[in-house]
Amino acid sequence: MHNWEKKSAERQKVYKQYLQRADKNKVLKELPALHEEAFSNINCLQCANCCKNYSPRFKTPDIKRISKHLKMRESDFIETYLRVDEDGDFVVKSTPCPFLGANNFCTIYDQRPSDCQRFPYTDEDVFIKRQQLTLKNSGFCPITYYVLEKLLSTHEK
Repeated sequence: MHNWEKKSAERQKVYKQYLQRADKNKVLKELPALHEEAFSNINCLQCANCCKNYSPRFKTPDIKRISKHLKMRESDFIETYLRVDEDGDFVVKSTPCPFLGANNFCTIYDQRPSDCQRFPYTDEDVFIKRQQLTLKNSGFCPITYYVLEKLLSTHEK
């Protein structure tokens, strides 16, 4: 996985072409195993690029759960930590995420937003259905890069 960011940047066009022409059902069948393999080979705690550079959407159930966990009123939680983005979603006001603690641990891990729980979507249909998101994620997430490279290596033979 040496120098993967550079390789990913160079291969964006290849990834885009692959995702557009890939057999979606075949890819969906392969994703769970590749997802597991990627997570067994890559330690998110060594990276945390997602928490350092981007924000998940904080949906209403997330806000309710996290504010209760933090013993804050929902309105205070929103005012303290969140803003509304261009899509009308609640996201963190600043990066890195205010809940990213020392050693890249999430201080609200068990209560984290569903977007965080699902990220980087390498085991679900979002991976193939939202191709722009997958391409974006491949530029900063080594798991996404790993899964794309594995898919390409098996399908280009």
